[in-house]
Amino acid sequence: MRSLLKRMMAGMFAIALLFTSVALWKPVQVGAESITNAKAYTLGTKCTGMITDNGDKKQYYKFTLPESGRIEITGSAHMRSMYLYIYDENANELWNINPWWNSTSEVISISESVYLTGGTYHLCIGKYGDYVGAFDFQINFTTIGESFREGNGGSNNTMATASQVTTSGTTYNAQMAINDEKDFFKFTLAQSGKVNLNATFYQMRSVYWKLYDQDGVELLSKNPWWNNTTENIVVNEDLDLTSGSYYIAVSKYGSDCGKYTFSLSFTSSNESFSESNGGTNNSMSTASSAVLGKDYKGQIAINDDKDFYKFTLSSSQTVSIRLDAAIEATYVKLYDANGKELKSWSKWKNDTSQKINMAETAVLEKGTYYLAIVRYSDDCGDYVLNVSSLSKSNCPHDEYDTKWYSATYFKRGYQKHTCKLCGHTYKDNYIPVKKLSQNYLYSYSYAGRGKLFLRWSTVSDASGYQIRYCPNKKFKSGVITNTIKGQAKSKKTISRLKRRKKYFVQIRAFKKSGSKTVYGKWSVKKSFRTR
Repeated sequence: MRSLLKRMMAGMFAIALLFTSVALWKPVQVGAESITNAKAYTLGTKCTGMITDNGDKKQYYKFTLPESGRIEITGSAHMRSMYLYIYDENANELWNINPWWNSTSEVISISESVYLTGGTYHLCIGKYGDYVGAFDFQINFTTIGESFREGNGGSNNTMATASQVTTSGTTYNAQMAINDEKDFFKFTLAQSGKVNLNATFYQMRSVYWKLYDQDGVELLSKNPWWNNTTENIVVNEDLDLTSGSYYIAVSKYGSDCGKYTFSLSFTSSNESFSESNGGTNNSMSTASSAVLGKDYKGQIAINDDKDFYKFTLSSSQTVSIRLDAAIEATYVKLYDANGKELKSWSKWKNDTSQKINMAETAVLEKGTYYLAIVRYSDDCGDYVLNVSSLSKSNCPHDEYDTKWYSATYFKRGYQKHTCKLCGHTYKDNYIPVKKLSQNYLYSYSYAGRGKLFLRWSTVSDASGYQIRYCPNKKFKSGVITNTIKGQAKSKKTISRLKRRKKYFVQIRAFKKSGSKTVYGKWSVKKSFRTR
């Protein structure tokens, strides 16, 4: 009897302690025990409740989001563990967590972010095992400002419901939510060109984006990952496309959700022959007719991997084929009228210009021919093609005949290059003109009164020599010059000199060719006094 009384007193004490603890909290707002009768909850307000031993295992609260965005669920619970669930308006479970308390404070702290489309939802507080206690929570909402409002799990989840966007650079806001895993966007190009996709995915580790044509054929699939520092994914991709309608689909990777923004900007290729729906000149039978000497603008696109051009020669000749392309790499192929491949070139961009600058020639007979610009791997971009009759102005000058011309005493030496195809020439590697060696007077003697006999060194290649003499050391006045013809001549007697007079004398070689004459350097001055 005493033991029963003790147990009853202990139970009453526990109940009194429980109610004393609850009294410290705000008045309890008990949620409905079934989702169909969920208690209405106002966003931004604090709600309190309790999980008890004899209550229902779940309590439901109903709230409505005016548009897509992020909800922040914050709160706490005085129990060891619990469940939190979010259901959509059709009672489909979208999200759940199972938080546990801090063993020191014995309190569960809740701080969760969840991305949802606009619509009605239910938050459920669920019991875990036998753990009971009081809880509180608050849901705050932040809109992401979707450019195309979505509700009830998304409204542009298929090509048929795709949101129409422009390629004028407008920035669009969108979101990956836990109940919206895919967004489709449709854009239309009136002409072929380059579409730049610029997108930022905020705080998502990874994402998928794909490009489809108007028939639903997948053209491109990418799976970028975030930058570990910024925790954002940045996409900057150029899409070369023919005219037509296209779809971009963005879809979740795993459970990653978040806001993203994107824009599309368009630059026309100004194609000489308009193409649509994957290309219109992709074969010889649909080749575009080209006139010799004219530039044609074209594009190799994601959905157009080949362009054919047809040209006709009225006579046999050498043709020049030029291609300037903003492409990493490409093939250029030449065919005859029967489809036989005559030549094939693989071209890569120049590291300096970052473009392909092709200049090739082909010797062809009279007739019809086809040129094909063919995509290499995934490389796309714009190009300009020109086929012309060979001339010095359009010749690639790939092969030259080279000849050396030696230097003379009148002209520099040089190397002359002559193009084997068109005869274009240029010179380089110049060598200075030759110079006559400086000779010298190595002896002189008196040959009598007023006479002097001179001997000098000879100079190879000389046409002759000049001797000058005068009483003036600086050769400013009274200079007399004698010319001696002949390379081998090496002596001369000078007469009619004044007696007992000091003279200065020099000699130099000269070279004559036609009307031109060049001279060597004067020798060192020699002086003597006549008898």
